[in-house]
Amino acid sequence: LPLLGIILGYSVAFGLVEIGTTAFASESGSRAMAGVLLALMSVGSVTGGLVYGSRSWHRPLGQQFAIALAVMGLGVALLAPIRSTAVFAPLSVLAGIAMSPALIVQSMLVARNARPEYTTEAFTWAATCLLAGIGAGFALGGAMLERWTSSGVFLAAGAISLAGGALATRIEKAMGG
Repeated sequence: LPLLGIILGYSVAFGLVEIGTTAFASESGSRAMAGVLLALMSVGSVTGGLVYGSRSWHRPLGQQFAIALAVMGLGVALLAPIRSTAVFAPLSVLAGIAMSPALIVQSMLVARNARPEYTTEAFTWAATCLLAGIGAGFALGGAMLERWTSSGVFLAAGAISLAGGALATRIEKAMGG
């Protein structure tokens, strides 16, 4: 249950990032760039996943999860003050680097902590929390944009991801290390 709570929480950041990126493109006068910027973030995510998967990591999975969420939070927060698409584009690649590793470690934690007879159910709950969190992030981001700019949305996404990392550190033992 603690892991599902973290998944639900940090996936809100994913939804916020998508809404924030779309809003940033609109605010900068380049609405059509939203897809390009999200694609660049995906390039960062793929790169992070390939690098993560190509190495053997010696830290416990709970620590890896905490680090990935913290790096993701910092990367997303770096987007908040940016006003130029030319600067935002390369930083969006960097912001995406920890996204796939966070999802990979999440899956490994679910697999390791679920009893074999409940593995399918555990992954179903993890996916449900992930998708519900993303949807909540979309809604929250839309509501935030009624009052603030994309900067506020990125700061919120960064803070939520950092909080997930802090929570993962605190409940590492509950998640099996």
